[in-house]
Amino acid sequence: MVSRTVEATKTTTNQQEAPVQTSTEPAFRIRSTPVARSRGDLRVLDVRDDLSRVTRTNGEIVGYVDRVDVAGGTAYRARRYVAVERRFVELPNVWSADDAVDCLRWG
Repeated sequence: MVSRTVEATKTTTNQQEAPVQTSTEPAFRIRSTPVARSRGDLRVLDVRDDLSRVTRTNGEIVGYVDRVDVAGGTAYRARRYVAVERRFVELPNVWSADDAVDCLRWG
């Protein structure tokens, strides 16, 4: 979500109009890519532009895939959720989001 400032004008004593900030209201961006998609038996739901949640069809969380900036460009990191230990295990960075989901799927 991006914030947009709404400005009003106020007349000063010398009759010049000066902008005055009155409120901030959210401005929503329209996504050009789907919010949820499937990869094999997993469902991938975009949480933010740079973070996706990976779940099974029954709703169980498998992990997260996030985008990271590296020297060579953009890489993707998968973090597997270990429910018994209530923690995440980081998997190695890969060069595509689909490969990161496959790391969670097959790893």
